[in-house]
Amino acid sequence: MKLIYVFLISIFFSLTLQAQKQHRDVYVYFDTAIYKLNNGEKGKVEAFINKLGREKIVEIIMYGYTDDRGSNKYNMNLSIKRAKNVKNHLISLGVDRSLFKVVKGKGEVIIRKYDQVETDIVRGLNRKVTIDIKTIIPKPKINETLIQHKIVEPLHIGDRFVLENIHFQEGYAWITEKSFPHLRKLAKVLTDRPDLYIEIQGHVCCTRFGRDAIDRKTKKQNLSQTRAKAIYSYLRRKGIAKNRMRYKGMRRTMPLGKGSEYDRRVEIIIKNIVKKRRFHAN
Repeated sequence: MKLIYVFLISIFFSLTLQAQKQHRDVYVYFDTAIYKLNNGEKGKVEAFINKLGREKIVEIIMYGYTDDRGSNKYNMNLSIKRAKNVKNHLISLGVDRSLFKVVKGKGEVIIRKYDQVETDIVRGLNRKVTIDIKTIIPKPKINETLIQHKIVEPLHIGDRFVLENIHFQEGYAWITEKSFPHLRKLAKVLTDRPDLYIEIQGHVCCTRFGRDAIDRKTKKQNLSQTRAKAIYSYLRRKGIAKNRMRYKGMRRTMPLGKGSEYDRRVEIIIKNIVKKRRFHAN
């Protein structure tokens, strides 16, 4: 059995989502007679969304409120505007519109009799929108095999390999020098095996809602693609035919659940293995 030496990790995995349900609540507050969030409350909402991490939002319920000053009709309309404003801000952060199950105004909150100081405090707390977010935590099951530096033939269409020790300049698609020895080994394998046709997939970490990261050179949000293209371009310069390769940016759609250093990766997928034609003498 022939061994191909290459600095790759073969990972065959299936992602199984086991729903561990969570409830997350956050309150945001408003100035008197205002329905738009101020910058401080916007930051609170964004920080809340960022802290969800791997949790997947499945449902959002929101209610808007006002203090007890003003007419009932005015306060009802104001509470509705507040709830809608928060919804629009969440959408601007990447939250899917379909996740909002309830977005309503409740009008004013009647308060007890307090002195003026206490009344002002309570009224401030009543000018709010409550956000109830239901989430699930995906738990990927990862079956790992051949965690080593040798890949034993035969190879199969669909086999997935993670390039080990491939590093890029932070925020860029520039390959670092210490990556070159490992890329040379990959190029040698592809040279020795002209029957292999591959797809190069770039992955990034640490973004929200499966988004791509920003390439600091171009300012475009496609870093996973430009890094995959950088590997493709390297292999082209090493003589690998372009019709044997394609590249694709996967954004942050396939986190491994093992930490950010594992999510920042480039994978090679075998898309085709071309069999040699046999010629028979007549």
